Amino acid sequence: MSGTDKISFCIAGPTASGKSAAAVRLAKAVGGEIINADSMQVYTDLHIISARPDTAEMDGVPHHLFGHIDGSVRHNVGAWLEEAVEIAEDIRSRGRHPIFTGGTGLYFKALTVGLAQIPEPGKAVRDEAEQILADRGIDELRRRAEYLDPLATARVLGDDPQRLGRIVSVAMGTGNPLSAWQTQTYPALAAHTWRAGVLMPERQMLYGRINQRFDEMAQSGGLEEARALSARDLDSGLPVMKAIGVPELITASAAKTDQDKTPAIDLAKQQTRRFAKRQMTWFRNQTPDWPKFETGGDLLRHWSNFAQDSI
Repeated sequence: MSGTDKISFCIAGPTASGKSAAAVRLAKAVGGEIINADSMQVYTDLHIISARPDTAEMDGVPHHLFGHIDGSVRHNVGAWLEEAVEIAEDIRSRGRHPIFTGGTGLYFKALTVGLAQIPEPGKAVRDEAEQILADRGIDELRRRAEYLDPLATARVLGDDPQRLGRIVSVAMGTGNPLSAWQTQTYPALAAHTWRAGVLMPERQMLYGRINQRFDEMAQSGGLEEARALSARDLDSGLPVMKAIGVPELITASAAKTDQDKTPAIDLAKQQTRRFAKRQMTWFRNQTPDWPKFETGGDLLRHWSNFAQDSI
């Protein structure tokens, strides 16, 4: 391990690609601890629905930043980065390796490229962006965002009114597009101190895993978790309420028969498959220099020179 004492590892990829299992194997091989890099796995309310690893899956490896945020909190990438950097420094101080794993591309971007210091655009323009959404819908908000800042808009996965509204309000309120502000960044992980890889399974195989995992989730407490979340009566605009599968599972949890639940669960699977496709597109476009692997085993063999023992 000479010369690698401070190396951090980043394992990214779409949902159900096998990231958690690969991270645990790597941690055992190199002497590491895992830091969550998934924006939904931070929420206490979403243990099953977000596929947060359980005690057995953690297999004795320390895991950090999983399930520590209440669903009523609007957690964001800046708050996550501050926590993650502090934990990574502690892990390195103990002679171990931080292993970041998850499917939120923006978290990895913040780590390896940095977050920009963007001026607040002001309430008036934020209200104007919200009014566009209210009066003319998400399609018009996206069109306005594309006109003002095509680069930033291209990075938004699907219909995300919060991010599209921010693109519009920053451009109108500061006089500069968000993408221009974002070029003024400093990485949290210094160059040459980290290695990264992306798990990219064959698409149909990945979709099969998603379908199977969703069936298992629905049968092992996912519907009850959705029902409990719904009972909290939280603001529907909170991230926890917009997590992939949550609206559909809430609908399914209120159904009286299994037959009535099926359409909502099928829709949740479809939404998850679509999200995985968008994740793969994001990682291909935004991390072109990160090596891509079909399986966790392929990724671990690629990094086997860092292991004390064979991975």
